[in-house]
Amino acid sequence: MINILCVCGNGMGTSTLLKINVRKICAEKNIEANVESCSFGEALSFLPNTDLILTSPEWADMIPATGCVMATTENLIDVPVVTETLLKAVREHFPDELKE
Repeated sequence: MINILCVCGNGMGTSTLLKINVRKICAEKNIEANVESCSFGEALSFLPNTDLILTSPEWADMIPATGCVMATTENLIDVPVVTETLLKAVREHFPDELKE
C-alpha cells in the first residue's frame, strides 16, 4: 500500500479535490493507496508516514527532502494530467503496486 499526500496552499479546495480524484484513479487502476490531503503548513506532520507527495511545483520546492517521492503537476484539478503524473510516479517508484 502506498501512502499518498495531496498538498496545496490552503488544504481545503484544491487538495481535497485532488484527494478525491487520486482515490478514484487508484481504484480504477487497482492501486492500493491511503490518500490524504492537507495544506502546505500541515505537510510536515504527514511526511513521516508518506510515500508519495502529489503537489504543484511551487509547493514541491518548499517541502523538505525526506525520502518521499515528489510528483508535481501544474494543474492539480485536471484529471487526465493528474492520472498521467500519478501513474508515472507509481510505475517508476512503486511498480509492484500497479496491477494494470
